[in-house]
Amino acid sequence: MPPGRRRSRGNGAIRLEAARNALQSLSSVLEENLISNPDISDSAARQILSIGKKHGTRVGPRISRMICRKCKKSMAPGRTSRIRLTSKKITTTCLRCGRITREGPDFGCELDE
Repeated sequence: MPPGRRRSRGNGAIRLEAARNALQSLSSVLEENLISNPDISDSAARQILSIGKKHGTRVGPRISRMICRKCKKSMAPGRTSRIRLTSKKITTTCLRCGRITREGPDFGCELDE
């Protein structure tokens, strides 16, 4: 860049809102194609993680449970992931890479009132 010129970081709020909209549409694509078309859901999972990393926005716990953070692919219960319920714990195992996640007493859920 020539001296005296600064890069503009304007439109940050617009980019953040666009990222949130993209995450919502990708989340619906992930849910719709989880069982029927795993290639599309894997691609949506990868893009959800990359958008979240770039823009600092995250999806809800329901969607984040469907994505393996190690292999960056979607986890369909019974097909590509194993879910075990023990007392006060949910244990999810990715059957592709073997990553194990354990969730505690509140399970990351919020009460809907």
